[in-house]
Amino acid sequence: MSDDFAPQCLSIDLEIGKNDSRIYQFGAVRGDNGETLRFARGDLNAALNRLDALADDVAFLLGHNLVNFDLPHLKAARPDLRLHDKPAVDTLWLNPLAFPRNPYHHLVKHYQDGRLQGDHLNDPLKDAQLALDVFHDQHGALKALNATNPQLLTAWHWLTTQDNTLSGTNRFFTKLRDKLRPSVEEAQAAIALCVKDQACITQQRQILDEASHDGWPLAYALAWLSVAGGNSVMPPWVRHQFPRSGEIIRRLRDTACTAPICLWCREHHDAAITTPQFRLVYHVDDTRRVVTLLAVATRDDVYRELQSRLS
Repeated sequence: MSDDFAPQCLSIDLEIGKNDSRIYQFGAVRGDNGETLRFARGDLNAALNRLDALADDVAFLLGHNLVNFDLPHLKAARPDLRLHDKPAVDTLWLNPLAFPRNPYHHLVKHYQDGRLQGDHLNDPLKDAQLALDVFHDQHGALKALNATNPQLLTAWHWLTTQDNTLSGTNRFFTKLRDKLRPSVEEAQAAIALCVKDQACITQQRQILDEASHDGWPLAYALAWLSVAGGNSVMPPWVRHQFPRSGEIIRRLRDTACTAPICLWCREHHDAAITTPQFRLVYHVDDTRRVVTLLAVATRDDVYRELQSRLS
């Protein structure tokens, strides 16, 4: 991790008993000064007090599956800890945005369940450091993406901060983009640019109308669309935890509409246009030429309208 990347955070990882859900070990590392804390045996309450003190002046908590695993177990063990009031950033949730392509990040077992990939067993301090390393790489990847595709970052900033599930995410994207959370109008304009020419326009309009309710699922769908056609699949854990993501993609790409002006559906779902036999018989591969032939041959208003738009 580079010397100039020093987020004011505390990265935390717990080891929990499978049968009793008790905390048996934990590790923590500061992102700004490298200070660490390890608990393997002894007085858990005293160790958690030290963890609380270590987190006192950090800006946010960090972890891999922090929101659905580590924080709930900490809350169950010690609901009085001050660190529960800290914003949270989860590297598991950020990873499909930063690395939508297969094979994803080399430190993450991303295809299966998103767990960290390490060469050790039951070492929460190393896993806390790994989460910090992953966060460093995510920050670099998203910063680079912001320079080339700022509308995608604008959309993600708005979509991933619609509630306080990951309250540190707004801070993260604000610093990354050097801009405050987008307005609804800015976000919807950015989302529209992200899906332009990549999906059914009828579904696009409906998805935009529903965007304020879709949050992370739509963010993951946009991440997949940004590399669609390449070597990428949506991680199974995302499909399991956010089934709406897969539904959004199916609606955008696989649900045909009948609007004459929808180039996506006319090209990808219109039987006459997509039939290989038609293209073979008429010796045409270009969609514009196919539409022209159909407009002339059938005198169908749909094809005539499409022909005028493609001209």
